[in-house]
Amino acid sequence: MLADMMRSPREPEMDRREIVEQLREGFARLAANPVSSRIHTREDLLREVFFDRYPAAMAVAAHDQPEEPIRSRLVSVPVPPPEGFTTADLPRLTEVVDGSFELEDGQVVMMAPATHWHDEVVYALKFGLRAVAPREFVIATEKGINLVESAPEPDVLVVSREAVSAVSLMFDPSDVHLAVEVVSPNTKTKDRKLRPLQYAEAGIKCFWRVENEDDEMVVYAFELLPEGGQYVPSGVFRKQLRLDRPFPIDVELPEITW
Repeated sequence: MLADMMRSPREPEMDRREIVEQLREGFARLAANPVSSRIHTREDLLREVFFDRYPAAMAVAAHDQPEEPIRSRLVSVPVPPPEGFTTADLPRLTEVVDGSFELEDGQVVMMAPATHWHDEVVYALKFGLRAVAPREFVIATEKGINLVESAPEPDVLVVSREAVSAVSLMFDPSDVHLAVEVVSPNTKTKDRKLRPLQYAEAGIKCFWRVENEDDEMVVYAFELLPEGGQYVPSGVFRKQLRLDRPFPIDVELPEITW
């Protein structure tokens, strides 16, 4: 900032050498007798030299300053051991990580906040599926899938009831019958490319990707090939969702409004 002030356009009588000399003398007085000096701090000295004596220059310097930087806060992200974290570390990680995160290839990856549209879709799917799900299934949201070195968290899951407890944080892939990802602007690549590969390799039989098309909920449904390892499309649904797997489903896809 000081350098910017000295480079800025100035009043006719303003001279760079004069400024330097005044600063040098002021710092010398401050160092020699900081208690009795009229100028008590470095900030006071700068204010006297620039604000009091050269107001026009200060106005220009203030105008030329960049926009206020984006405020930030420190988030504690644990340093993984050489072999990386595993899903066995999740209970301890949730105690020390300040924010939403996923475990990805042994690394803690922070998650961006979800949009309002995203949250409304998750809410609609959760309660729509819960209304028609057989007793042996539970509709969960944002719980991890145990892939040992990774624990992706689908937005909505259909899991076996016998695998669910009050303290469940994640489920084994064999207990997950459907994984649903609701695409947000900052998760397009992850939801469209990475997650289907992970879920297919884990053997999860059904995968849905929900897209926002002009604020309309559109469900792209996929089923795992019999030989595993890859999904094939099983339908694209607007307004009404009708599928036989993971259980018979016939529910309305409501308009997302607020």
